[in-house]
Amino acid sequence: MKSISLLALFLFISLSSTAQLVNDSFVFEGVQRDHKVFVPASFLEDMPLVLNLHGYTSNAFQQVFYSNMNAVAEQNNFLVVYPDGTTDQFETTFWNSAILGESVDDLGYLSALIDSMIVNYNVNPSRVYMCGMSNGGFMSYYSACELSDKIAAIASVTGTMNNEIYDNCNPVRAVPVLEIHGTADGTVPYNGASNSGSFQTMISTEEVVGFWVNHNNYTLESEQELEDISTTDLSTVTHFVYSGGTNGTSVELYRINNGGHTWPGSIISLPGTNLDIIASEVIWDFFKKYSIDGLLEIDVIADFNSFDIMPNPMLGYTSIKSSTEMELLCIYDLQGKRVFTDFLDGFEYTLEKGNFNSGMYIIEVKTGAQSIHKKLFVR
Repeated sequence: MKSISLLALFLFISLSSTAQLVNDSFVFEGVQRDHKVFVPASFLEDMPLVLNLHGYTSNAFQQVFYSNMNAVAEQNNFLVVYPDGTTDQFETTFWNSAILGESVDDLGYLSALIDSMIVNYNVNPSRVYMCGMSNGGFMSYYSACELSDKIAAIASVTGTMNNEIYDNCNPVRAVPVLEIHGTADGTVPYNGASNSGSFQTMISTEEVVGFWVNHNNYTLESEQELEDISTTDLSTVTHFVYSGGTNGTSVELYRINNGGHTWPGSIISLPGTNLDIIASEVIWDFFKKYSIDGLLEIDVIADFNSFDIMPNPMLGYTSIKSSTEMELLCIYDLQGKRVFTDFLDGFEYTLEKGNFNSGMYIIEVKTGAQSIHKKLFVR
């Protein structure tokens, strides 16, 4: 596996003004396993991580474009890793979510992938999330059951739990769960399906939601019909929220009324695709509320754009204004060296140009448990 030190990666990202999609791999149980990593242009250590799993017959490359999650990651400052599954007995790419006749240890592989991302990219180990399309959604549920000590929250788009997962699921902690599912899904039916070949019995969407509601001691908080923004997609969205669970976690369901087996809001608009919501945005809005310990404080889940730098590029001076109270300001040069530090206790701070040579720097602002980063250009 290619090893990337923090300094090397800092230089790699900082010297470029654009985000990067990195191809990487490592050998797991004698097999080379490939994955793609999206690194936002503002990369620094301690960012959240989302594992985004493709569906049956698909691959990481297709999932990058189908989900369009990179745009959300760039805007909100988190990394995304898109792993590739292996091939099943029918030579079709898949995830082994307790599928009959398959022996590949995808749970072990995904656990090892998380470990490698923590080491090589210095991601925040308490803010690792997983989502997936279809079979990737099955695998996300399987991981929530078996890897709940590593995964803070999961989201499934058109996925479910099969009877093997459902009957044996016993996570060690309350796991926040989001399901997005169409009532007209002909591949993974909303109402479930028995005798579904090697995928076994598919549990209905509402039974799966009920499992997590009961396991984590939630109550129904709201049921809301969302605005029918696109009348041409022939579908609408009902949003269910179950909250009040252990550690402040919740379960949410976006029921796509008359929606098909698709990723809502995808730029690849297949028949049955709902356009009233953008699944990748909905998923991140759900994930960002949680760490492995439960609901985060408000200042921790503040958006990436919660502080502004004006003017930027800096001329004689620049002002940093934050929507949350700033506690610490650090500035790094392109070699990763900290060149400026100040402790703060307010919402605004003025930097003087005399402290810096011309060039590009990375500003880090800490507000409570959150670290936020942006580029600063000095003329």
